[in-house]
Amino acid sequence: MPRTSGRRTDTTFPQGSHAAATWSIPSDYGGMTSALLRRSRTFVEEAGVPVQILTFSATLDVEETQARLLERGELVPGVTLRNVWEDIRALSDERVGPQPGAAPAVRPRGTPGELVRVEEDDQGDSLRELHFRRDGTLAAVDERRLAGRQVTLYTRDGREGRSWTSVWAVYRKWIDHVLADEPAYLIVDSKSLTKFFASLRRPNIYTAQLVHGAHLTARATDPHGPLARTRAPLIEHIDDFDAIVFLTEGQRRDVLERVGPRENTYVIPNSTELPAGTAPTRPDRLAGAMLASLNGRKRVPHALRGVQRAAARTGLGITLDIYGDGPDREKLERVAAKIPGATMHGFVRGAADRLADASFLVLTSRAEGLPLVFAEAMARGCVPIAYDIRYGPGDIITDGVDGFLVPSGDIDALAAAIERFVTLDDTAMEGMRRAAMATAQKYAAPAVVNQWADLLADVVRRRPEPASETPATTSLARRAAGMLRRAPR
Repeated sequence: MPRTSGRRTDTTFPQGSHAAATWSIPSDYGGMTSALLRRSRTFVEEAGVPVQILTFSATLDVEETQARLLERGELVPGVTLRNVWEDIRALSDERVGPQPGAAPAVRPRGTPGELVRVEEDDQGDSLRELHFRRDGTLAAVDERRLAGRQVTLYTRDGREGRSWTSVWAVYRKWIDHVLADEPAYLIVDSKSLTKFFASLRRPNIYTAQLVHGAHLTARATDPHGPLARTRAPLIEHIDDFDAIVFLTEGQRRDVLERVGPRENTYVIPNSTELPAGTAPTRPDRLAGAMLASLNGRKRVPHALRGVQRAAARTGLGITLDIYGDGPDREKLERVAAKIPGATMHGFVRGAADRLADASFLVLTSRAEGLPLVFAEAMARGCVPIAYDIRYGPGDIITDGVDGFLVPSGDIDALAAAIERFVTLDDTAMEGMRRAAMATAQKYAAPAVVNQWADLLADVVRRRPEPASETPATTSLARRAAGMLRRAPR
């Protein structure tokens, strides 16, 4: 198995290649993407396992994204970023497969920096996407027709090449090339890719769907309540993955109550980078913090009002520093401007390190999976005060010991918990901080990587790799390798 430099444990992964799948890497990515990047790094650093991150968005600029992630320290040697359309752009004209004798034709050209151009009809519906190489030549056209969809490749001089009647067919060809090594282990992080990978049946590929968020809507009152629309495919295709991985035992238990016993379900939390040191810092006891995407799901106004009410009740100068960005930023800045002690910082690189300066963390989300920010805060002695929503807070926090749980949506209860914490005596407060730091150790990288190694070994035990390829499998792999060559990095 290939090895790379870095921290290394004696963790042993099954022999083979490893990959993660997500739709894209947005510039303002949140918890799911952060968890994917961190897990990929820790596979390299803790076990010497290289990881390819596979992406499918046509608008992702791989060069720009790689540069940004390297600057932020999110990529390390051994973690590589791949994109299906970027690899198509890199194909040689020979591998595009033009028809013999096909004459060059004048095709649309991209403008400098343009990777994708969307053409729409009068109703604003997308008719086709034009994919351009960096030199402006047309690489592919993804066309929506009345008779169906068609994706066609083009040579640099405009000759038409191979085509497919489904974009999923293109994805499958690409996956067969990228994961041609046998066996391959693929963790699917994006819920938007659940259906595609559920349909991907390859004897050499083991697939694990990681469930980052709640599968039930916020109004669900029991495990049989309404499913979140984007999570319905998870329930429909639960048997089509080698592993379904939940972040909390509570969510796994609720899913199994709904669908019945399954051998392919597991619980592995996301890991976090724990700071050095074993003693909590001594920040201002009145200093609160919140790390969140600024959208409706996070209910940031609840946190602002909770702090405001706690300050009014106690007469103390309780503060709240909010780190994050998102579509509601301007609206929330107007609200925060009216609340003494509230400060909106926007996106701040390394914001988790700011938690060492805060005494408590506030989380008011409608739904979560297992918020990484809890472990990041607790590891720094920052005590979480959170709505007791389904999945996440109650799986980490022991109420009154290493944090506080309050009824979801109850701002008065939130304010009361903040008041209770900031008025603790020094001994009790330090005890809670130490308890929080001890809890955070469960989410250290070595412990979580070991759990992934055990999971993959169990997957292989349950579905041993076939002793030999079938003729159909061999032919498929050879055709995929013939169409796509590994793109330059």
